[in-house]
Amino acid sequence: MKKTVLLGLAAVAALGFTACDNSQKDGQVNTGNDKVVLYSGILPTADAQGTVYTLKLEFDDDNNYTDGDYTMVENTLVADTLSASGVKEAATSYTEGDFKKLSKQVDGATVEYVQLTPDAKDALGTPSASSLYFIINPDQSLTMVGADLQRSVNPELNYTLTVK
Repeated sequence: MKKTVLLGLAAVAALGFTACDNSQKDGQVNTGNDKVVLYSGILPTADAQGTVYTLKLEFDDDNNYTDGDYTMVENTLVADTLSASGVKEAATSYTEGDFKKLSKQVDGATVEYVQLTPDAKDALGTPSASSLYFIINPDQSLTMVGADLQRSVNPELNYTLTVK
C-alpha cells in the first residue's frame, strides 16, 4: 500500500514538472518571459566557519531584465568535532526583497552590479536591513562588496557566489 501511494505521488509530481513550460540552462530557469538565476557559495565570516549563501534572482521582463525580486537564505556554519565534515549549521536566516541591476564608474572603469534591497521594514516603515551589493563578474558569478563597490583588500577571502 505504501509503495502504491509513493509511486502515485511520484507520478503526480513528475506530471507537474513536465506540464510546466520551463526551460533550464546553467542555473537559469525561464518561467514565461521572466528569468530566474540561482547562485550559491560559502562566504567568510569573522565569528564562524563561514556562511552558505543561496541567492535566487527573479528577473522581470518588464524592464529588459534589469530588476526583479530576490530570495536569499543564509546558513551559518560553526565547528563541530562530532560530524564527519567538521562543521554544522548553527543558524539560518531568510531575506526577500527587490533587486536592481545597475552600472557605475569606479576608479575609471564601468562596473556592473546588483543591489539587493530587503522588504523587511521596522515599525516606522524604514528598511530594517541594509542593502547588499554584488559586482557582476565576466563569468556571471557575483562578488559581494560594500556600497562603495570596492572588492575586499584581502585576496585570500572569497566573497563570490557562483551560478548553480
